[in-house]
Amino acid sequence: MDALYQKQILALAKSARDPANLDSPTHEATVSNPTCGDRVQLQIRVDADQITAASASVRGCALCEAGAGLFVEMAPGMKTSDVAALREGLASWLAAKEPNAPHPRMQVFEPVQPIKSRHKCVTLAMDAAVKALS
Repeated sequence: MDALYQKQILALAKSARDPANLDSPTHEATVSNPTCGDRVQLQIRVDADQITAASASVRGCALCEAGAGLFVEMAPGMKTSDVAALREGLASWLAAKEPNAPHPRMQVFEPVQPIKSRHKCVTLAMDAAVKALS
């Protein structure tokens, strides 16, 4: 894996390792990947259909942590109605069905594209967000 991407993925993963519990989350969900045992517990606070804060607790690999770290970083300011489309866009791009990542920050996961078994690791936090918001 390219050293630049590796460094960026590890930095995102580190940001997810010490989660801060949200005061008064409005939405919560926990999802697991039964294939590898990764688990993400996500808390989201929403006000007027806009995410104001998010926190993730992850038990999993660095890719799972990095996906959660990126979601927590990107979530504030996001409309709740945009989360599912962003998740689907990321999954499609990882599967090489789309030429571009749905957000420039997601480009960091380009080295994961050929490793289909790791796509779920990257998207697990967004799966939790979709579940929490549905």
